[in-house]
Amino acid sequence: MLTTEGNVQNEQKYSNVKVADPTVIYEFAINPDKSHIIPENVLYWVKFLTEIENNRLKFSACKGIMFDTNISYSDTNESEMILGNKIAAYGDAKRYIDSFRKDDYALFYSKGRGIIAVGQIVTDTPTEVGDEKYHSVRMIVPENFNGDVKTLPALSPNEIKTILKRNFYWASTIKTPFLIGTQVEMLIRELKKKHV
Repeated sequence: MLTTEGNVQNEQKYSNVKVADPTVIYEFAINPDKSHIIPENVLYWVKFLTEIENNRLKFSACKGIMFDTNISYSDTNESEMILGNKIAAYGDAKRYIDSFRKDDYALFYSKGRGIIAVGQIVTDTPTEVGDEKYHSVRMIVPENFNGDVKTLPALSPNEIKTILKRNFYWASTIKTPFLIGTQVEMLIRELKKKHV
């Protein structure tokens, strides 16, 4: 009954059908505090909707992608990426690097903290070395980095939601939906304020 455009059809055919606003369901489903009670089929629907939205951006002008920095598995990847001017993924997550195109923005998302850095993709195609796949970036924030990621200020998930007035699907290497350029600029501006 729910179409891919989020419209409910033929609800009058059934006496026991209640219509819920798809936007409300989506916002509920992407709330990280509710993830333990969300049925798998609803999560599948959320991923499907965000993929539709992301595909609309994929071939437009530049986009921004909040990208998990792998801190859960390695305490050195964040500093290596920022010092090495690259956004990287490892193992099975390598495929997500293919989501980036030249001139897109990579927003380095540190689990438990939020966005700690932003760079712009400068390579046409990713490089793959062993278990690592990466794109080179021009770092925008921070402008100077001493190698200690713990000293980097972060935009928390709550701050991101407040600034952009929307929620995201946080439980993935790439946080969806993707961002448009003006949204990225807002986040860069707010993150730079924390570096002063």
